Amino acid sequence: MTRFEDLTERYLAALRATGGEIAAACEACVRVLPVRRAAIVIDEHDAGLQPWCASDLMAAGIEAAQATAGEGPAVDAVATGLPIGVADLTDIGGRWPGFAAALTHLDATGGMLAVPLHLDGVRLGALDLYRDTPGCLDIRTGTAALHIADLITAQLVLMGSTPGVNRPMPSRVLHQAAGMIVAQLDIPIPDAYTCLRAYAFAHGLSLAEVADAVIARRVRFDLD
Repeated sequence: MTRFEDLTERYLAALRATGGEIAAACEACVRVLPVRRAAIVIDEHDAGLQPWCASDLMAAGIEAAQATAGEGPAVDAVATGLPIGVADLTDIGGRWPGFAAALTHLDATGGMLAVPLHLDGVRLGALDLYRDTPGCLDIRTGTAALHIADLITAQLVLMGSTPGVNRPMPSRVLHQAAGMIVAQLDIPIPDAYTCLRAYAFAHGLSLAEVADAVIARRVRFDLD
């Protein structure tokens, strides 16, 4: 058995042990890779990268910050089709100023690797892997992460061809809120997501929190 065959078996076993659904993929990554946490983000049409699952609350918070800023390692990974590493989340310099500002609300430390999820030139999203301490993942772990990303991509493609598979609730709420903003302001749908992101950034909220407020009619953009 080759190294990658063994890794595939261990990942699939961990996936089954944690539920078998896409939400279980993050926990499975933590079980088979030497990382502290993991998250998957999907490139949603017009809305940009949105979190689909995370292994813990810290990862979820970082992904929410990245989605709110509309920039970060995963955004660049999807755009370039290449893995993007961050040695220290507390020192990302001026590369992603919006993401850095959003991270100030979290006690995020350590390194991060964003691995694109792509198939035949179609980029679906990214797998984000985190370590507790600063530093980059070693080459062996990085290679294993690329293999796991391919397995997750296959799972996502299967989900897309399976009737009745829905996107996670936060994503559905986001799209519903954007639709309401389109009706309120009579603007194109991409501009509605820009409004959501700008409001979230200005008020120190996540996109999900703003979307919930719009749907609950606690926030109306035609009154601002």
